[in-house]
Amino acid sequence: MEGSLTLLWLKDGDGVAYKEGNTGGELLDDSGDVISHRLSYDRLRDMALPPSDSLTFIRGILEEFRS
Repeated sequence: MEGSLTLLWLKDGDGVAYKEGNTGGELLDDSGDVISHRLSYDRLRDMALPPSDSLTFIRGILEEFRS
């Protein structure tokens, strides 16, 4: 996934996805497309470090860069 992704859920349970990158933006309302993007987001979120570990990691990289 490149760029930004916004997932919006409506009261009736339907969803839309808005993705934006260097070449422009696109609004997706097809349920299959929305679910596909949601699953991609979920996988990336599951792989991400917790916020405190991210901060420690970034600080470590900065210290290496400054040395």
